Amino acid sequence: MTNLAQIRQMMPVTEAKAYLNTGTCGPMSTVLRQSLDESLAYDFEHGRATGDGFAKMMDSMTDIRARIGRMVNADPSTIALTQHTTNGMNIALFGLNWQAGDELVTTTVEHEGGLVPAFILRQRYGVIIRMVDITATDTDVEIVTKIEAAITPRTRALLVSHVAWNLGNRLPLGEIAAVCRRHHVLSIVDAAQSFAAIPLDLPALGVDAYAMPGQKWLCGPEGTGALYIRTESLSLFNMSFAGFFSLKTPMDWDFTGHFMPAPGAKRFEVGSIYRPLMHATAANLRWFEEEVGWEWIYGRIAALSTYVYEQLQTIPQVEMVTRAPAESGLNSFYLTGYDTARVVAKLAEENIVIRFLGHPYCLRVSTGFYNSEADIDKLIATLRHITTLAPEELPEFVSPFK
Repeated sequence: MTNLAQIRQMMPVTEAKAYLNTGTCGPMSTVLRQSLDESLAYDFEHGRATGDGFAKMMDSMTDIRARIGRMVNADPSTIALTQHTTNGMNIALFGLNWQAGDELVTTTVEHEGGLVPAFILRQRYGVIIRMVDITATDTDVEIVTKIEAAITPRTRALLVSHVAWNLGNRLPLGEIAAVCRRHHVLSIVDAAQSFAAIPLDLPALGVDAYAMPGQKWLCGPEGTGALYIRTESLSLFNMSFAGFFSLKTPMDWDFTGHFMPAPGAKRFEVGSIYRPLMHATAANLRWFEEEVGWEWIYGRIAALSTYVYEQLQTIPQVEMVTRAPAESGLNSFYLTGYDTARVVAKLAEENIVIRFLGHPYCLRVSTGFYNSEADIDKLIATLRHITTLAPEELPEFVSPFK
């Protein structure tokens, strides 16, 4: 299915708004809603604790691991199902046996979903955090050089994003992972803005842990995600949380304390999963893979990202943060002379959805495969109109977070 009009009909919010905020949450499809409705109806009518219900859930989970495995060219055994990117980051970061004085290298373009767990490692275990300053204008060679210079014999792991959530830059992950292997450092990667947005081959990249979201570029429900653990690195990550789903089989434990974990990354799954989310995620992945097509999705995201980048630069008051077109589906920028949050509020009045960031305090547009050039044209025209207004004429932004 490469009929954009049909796709947009199946994602109703795209016909009501210029929805340009996939990097926070992608729009839900009718496929997703139908699956959620059917799953809820089944549980309501038949009960949640039935053998058939559990069997269907396990089938959906198996299907999800297989489909994500194909997306990233990895064996399903390397995929654990999680609740979000941050969940995967915590599993990986707290899975190491940290000692006081151990070092964790990270960068200034990381999201708090990775940084805050790292700060807790410092508080709890005395881990030293070495921060690498990455700027929007750094070349790939400069990024790799900076990261390698920060590594010392005490460095245990690197925490890094594949795509910087704030800058929109795609970091040279293959080269970074190679540096880590050369220095016997584990690479733990935040994939919030790369998974389902750009083509991936995780075994070829050589990363050790890769934490992925379900609600962003995959346009799935909140409370879903996945974690890839490289087979060769599995034994290096301990289970900080464990439960029913962590075991090889439900009977693989006894009262002496013996238990047998699942043989692959599934050991990092715990239990009590909301079944409708699993069925909906499986249905959504099936729609993406079998009807829309990943090759078309990736190409469409890249083309639209380039179009946004080029069109933004036709506005004199725009200063780009993102360094080059089509590095990801994200484009970050400033509108000189205008408060960023108030620009977002004004755009919302015109049914245009983007977001602002705090580090740096800028605007971010994220284009999904479902967007049209008309969505972007509407954004550009409205930004031009904003530049004809006095800054104080824009509405105040009211934060939903109190």
